[in-house]
Amino acid sequence: MAEQLEAPEEVLRSTYSNCTWQNGTYGAARAVAHGDRGRLADLGLQLGLFGYPDRETLNGDEIPKTALQYVENHDHERFLCNFGTSNPDEAVNPLFAEGDRTLWYMLQPYLIGLLMSKGIPMLWQGEEFAENYFLPDFGMGRVSLLRPMRWDFFYDESGRPIVSLIRRLLRIRRRRDHIRQGTYFFFNDWDRYQQFGVLLFARYAVTQYTLVAINFSDTGRTVPFWFPMGGDYVEELHGGALDLRNVLSFRRVDLDIPSHYGRI
Repeated sequence: MAEQLEAPEEVLRSTYSNCTWQNGTYGAARAVAHGDRGRLADLGLQLGLFGYPDRETLNGDEIPKTALQYVENHDHERFLCNFGTSNPDEAVNPLFAEGDRTLWYMLQPYLIGLLMSKGIPMLWQGEEFAENYFLPDFGMGRVSLLRPMRWDFFYDESGRPIVSLIRRLLRIRRRRDHIRQGTYFFFNDWDRYQQFGVLLFARYAVTQYTLVAINFSDTGRTVPFWFPMGGDYVEELHGGALDLRNVLSFRRVDLDIPSHYGRI
């Protein structure tokens, strides 16, 4: 696995590395978290590893290629910090700032996108229960402050729903080969989707088809969609009344997507 963040696509094309780190998904997700809906298109493309090769032949060897997908890693503050921080000792030491864990629900659309994405999703230690450490961009405070894993977050009111969501998403990814290995298609339509804070993409292979609809906004949205394959569709996160029966191919279906959440 290469770490050439300035040119991750090129390092896959020109070396024997079969995987790479890349900050494109992280950067687009962070911009969206700070309110830039114009970057939703970038996020949609990055979740599909647009511009990255799937295979390359080097010296006669055909090598499969992919990349890590993440919104948290050891180099950056926890993603929760993008929605607001609190600091009991801000006047004395800004290093003790932490993300506001009462806003745990704002993580959900990013985790849905991440775990349904093309590539190899990475959960950074504690991300699965909304760990909330702040990390400065520069200085010794990045490495000189102890930031132990707080396993009690696993069981509290903010941690439990994130653990539950991630478990459901991982079960879906494990059951569906086409989500792990299939084609990715991003519906890049500002007027229908992105202007409302909604992102839609599909994962598919032959007769298998999954639509992922994510709402990053503070308001529930209803958006139109035209499934290319007819039949019965199971809503993978909750099912039941949300399942779609007798869907006709290329006939309009209106999808209700809750705020800071999604449908699969």
